[in-house]
Amino acid sequence: MNIVYASSESYARHTAVSMVSLFEANKKAKNLDVYVLSMGITDESRKRMQEMAESYHRKLWCIEIGNVREKFNFDVDARGFGVHVMGRLFMGSFLPETVDRVLYLDCDTVVVRPLKKLWGWELQGNVLAAVMEPTIYKSVKEKIGLKDTDAYVNAGVLLIDLKQWRDTGVEKRLLEFFKSKGGSLFGCDQDIINGALKGRICYLPPQYNFFPNYRYFSYGELVHYSETYLAVEKEEFLRAKRKPSIIHYAGDERPWVAGNLNHYKKAYEQALSLTPWAGAEKEKGKELYMLGYHLMDYLTFVCPWIRREISRRFGMKAVESRSRERNMGELQNKEGSAPKILVLLAAFQGSSYIEEQIDSILAQTVPNIQILISDDGSTDGTREIAQRYESEYPGKILCRHRVKEGKCSNQSKGVPDPAMNFFWLLSQADADYILLSDQDDKWLPNKVERLLERMMEIEKPDCPALVFSDMQVADDKLRPINSSFFEYGHCNPDRLSFAEILVENPITGGAMMMNRKLAEIAGKVPKACFMHDWWIGLCAACFGQISCVKEPLSLYRQHEHNVLGARKTGSLEDLKERRVRGEQVRENYRQMFCQARAFGKMYGERLSQPQRQVLKAFLKLPGKTPAGRLVSIVRNRFYKSSWIQTLAQCITIPKEGRP
Repeated sequence: MNIVYASSESYARHTAVSMVSLFEANKKAKNLDVYVLSMGITDESRKRMQEMAESYHRKLWCIEIGNVREKFNFDVDARGFGVHVMGRLFMGSFLPETVDRVLYLDCDTVVVRPLKKLWGWELQGNVLAAVMEPTIYKSVKEKIGLKDTDAYVNAGVLLIDLKQWRDTGVEKRLLEFFKSKGGSLFGCDQDIINGALKGRICYLPPQYNFFPNYRYFSYGELVHYSETYLAVEKEEFLRAKRKPSIIHYAGDERPWVAGNLNHYKKAYEQALSLTPWAGAEKEKGKELYMLGYHLMDYLTFVCPWIRREISRRFGMKAVESRSRERNMGELQNKEGSAPKILVLLAAFQGSSYIEEQIDSILAQTVPNIQILISDDGSTDGTREIAQRYESEYPGKILCRHRVKEGKCSNQSKGVPDPAMNFFWLLSQADADYILLSDQDDKWLPNKVERLLERMMEIEKPDCPALVFSDMQVADDKLRPINSSFFEYGHCNPDRLSFAEILVENPITGGAMMMNRKLAEIAGKVPKACFMHDWWIGLCAACFGQISCVKEPLSLYRQHEHNVLGARKTGSLEDLKERRVRGEQVRENYRQMFCQARAFGKMYGERLSQPQRQVLKAFLKLPGKTPAGRLVSIVRNRFYKSSWIQTLAQCITIPKEGRP
């Protein structure tokens, strides 16, 4: 038998528990080889596992596959779950070619009976076999293109024809399916497998992947959830309750959580006692929740419709909430303490809106956020409002104004005043994660939380990182204009390469979060820039990584005093308007090329050779004919968000490229 796990260091202990239970239950198996697809398992944990396998005279290979996120050529939103769960998608690439059939097991499984019969299961020409999960939410099935009459399987136990997997290009098919869903699905790789391999999966008896909470469901109740479960005979289901072969602790009552009353927890505890992690303490803090959950289990016996109603009303929300808690906990463990989060608020003549914005930042679901405010010499009472908040929230809100009084005289003519204010704030910033705030927006309560989740997913040690989100466009009274800033401005948030950001910036300052490393690089005041957020985006594209949360997390207030504002770009009407404001268009181009030239002077030595070539080609555009520009635009991918804008820039870029 070839057994495969995919695990990170945080699940190393549970992987060892599953592994030792496998060895104990299959002592008579002649050949039993284990492959662990590792995503950062430490040398110490590997050594422990290796010694444990050797004590059972079994072979263990721990294969490091690195950062799973880098295996995708598109942005991935793991929806709060650890990205390592998707490591199983790449087993065909990392396992030896001689391995042509595998049994994949989740780390939170325990094997209690021999698996000889399962290993020899006939796949009938299908790619894999798995156990049905009838209680999956209908909305999840609909998202991946499954009907009510289609079965949905749990991916915790998969018997796979790995030869067919490779020969038919299943890995590529899975990735293409995930990309078509925007790189974000509720059940991550489980949804991908169900959606992409529809019609190529056969079904195993429930004893081979039994959820502990199914003990409290009747057969009829599971059929009520999904009639596809009629394919499972009632006796098979009852046998699984009495004598499961593989227990999958997929519910809330996990045996390593203190206070759990899981009926099958002894199987985990006995296996744990045989591992080098024996005696490990249980996770504390959820004792009351565990009691309440167990009471709901017994309520399922008596009133199953109540369980259905609870699941319908709160199930999806509860899972999302637990995922967010897990992410925050992992981040805290990684940093050793809660990360320091700082919001930089640049203000000027904003007395009409700034209170509402500060209140929305104070209402964020993530605690311990500090706000640093710099007023640029307002005369309308903005500074007094900021200082009042500072006195009401000592230590949480700080005022460090760039100028003492009166309108600031900018020392750099190539940098707009609002950008200078933000650069000043960045020079004063000392935090793990930094957000920029305009004075007239309003943040949704979960904005920082969602951006922090995404940051945690993409961030690498000592690597600059930036995440940003969509926004709702509203008028000066916050009445809705459009539910999406991207849609309203015909802005494509996937245009994140250096070449694309040179031409057009999809990242709005008030929607971004950056880590300390990016702030250190991008915080230096340039000789010229169009605006601070564009400059920061260029730095992130060149030296780090960028990811977009494609949901509105704030309200972008559109009013007559916006410095730039949201525009309906990319339409024929916009092109007509550009002709009217021709001088402004020419000035915008002038600033764009001045910014690119300043970027090259500041960071030229740090750019890679391809980046230098792209920058050089971009700076040559003003000196070319419209036809020559078009050739260069296509060759270097200097595309704007719409083809109309792309063609227009061939004509409207002014000949003079220098100020």
